[in-house]
Amino acid sequence: MTMSSGLPENFKHLEPYQGWAHSTEDGRMRQRLEATMDEITDYYRALLPEVNNIANHLQQWPLDAIPAAQKPLLFMALMFMETAMCVEFFHEPDVPEALGAEHIEIYAGRAEQLVNQSG
Repeated sequence: MTMSSGLPENFKHLEPYQGWAHSTEDGRMRQRLEATMDEITDYYRALLPEVNNIANHLQQWPLDAIPAAQKPLLFMALMFMETAMCVEFFHEPDVPEALGAEHIEIYAGRAEQLVNQSG
């Protein structure tokens, strides 16, 4: 699932990348695998100078209390981590010389459940 609400004012310039803001690890992995390396690199370069600002902004809330309007930033930062390995080490969307990701089933962990709970 992608988030479609707007970003906080100081991060509005990242709105073109909001389609990468998947709320689940599985969604982020699938996005990475379906993207080209040019798309992955573009996303990585756009977020690289912002990821510390995003982390500093989000640390004002506990993980289970991040307001819905702020969650796209969290999901974008998590996606940045997903793309960083591709750009910095793998130079391709999937892990080279490994069993393909299509063989992986991702289960939501406790942090993902806390962030995505309703209420």
